[in-house]
Amino acid sequence: MTSTASTGEWYARPHGHTEESRHDDKDAAASHLVDLVDSGATDPAAAPAPAAAVEGIVPWLAPRLKPTRRNILSAGIALARVAELAWLPEDEDGNTTGYPGSDNPWMLKCCLSGHYVMRWWSHLRGRNGDNTPRPVWRHEGCIPYEDQAAKVAALVGEPPRVCPCQEATHPSAVEDIGKLLDQAERARKADDIGTLRPLLTQLLAPCPASSARAESMKTFLPKPKPKN
Repeated sequence: MTSTASTGEWYARPHGHTEESRHDDKDAAASHLVDLVDSGATDPAAAPAPAAAVEGIVPWLAPRLKPTRRNILSAGIALARVAELAWLPEDEDGNTTGYPGSDNPWMLKCCLSGHYVMRWWSHLRGRNGDNTPRPVWRHEGCIPYEDQAAKVAALVGEPPRVCPCQEATHPSAVEDIGKLLDQAERARKADDIGTLRPLLTQLLAPCPASSARAESMKTFLPKPKPKN
């Protein structure tokens, strides 16, 4: 961890990674690193994961992440937001790239230019209450900045509030998501992959109503601690 004397900010960088996350104090930075280790997102004793990762339970959650309640919520919120921003979680071979955690590289396809770009969720989600993604011009080689907002709006449109999918139903109501999260947690603790996989599919699979699903998921996130 490092600090900036002029602002009092602290920056946390997990072992084996180059990206830092910003925090208001030392305790918050340390807590962030502990959460990453506990979730399985990083291992302080391990070398960085190889490029070829093992197959996960579902493609929308990176294999290195345990399907904990918090990781499921973070993945659902991140996947919905990248869809709103006209990014596709996909690599150059057409494989789905699962949510890897906020401070791990994530290969995404830009739906505006067709380029494959390595991004970080900690950059795309914005910061300090401002959800503007960074960089605002998306990436080198994208279409002109002044055309991007209109193109995103045309591609994304107005998302529905209720899942219209025919083959599977994806919940968007808080109560329904809460029930699935509880079931998924029981299945995970019992190591019941057969039960866990369809639950994760309902919670994370692509859906036109993923934004509504994500908004409901946010209600299950821990409330931020008040500053003294």
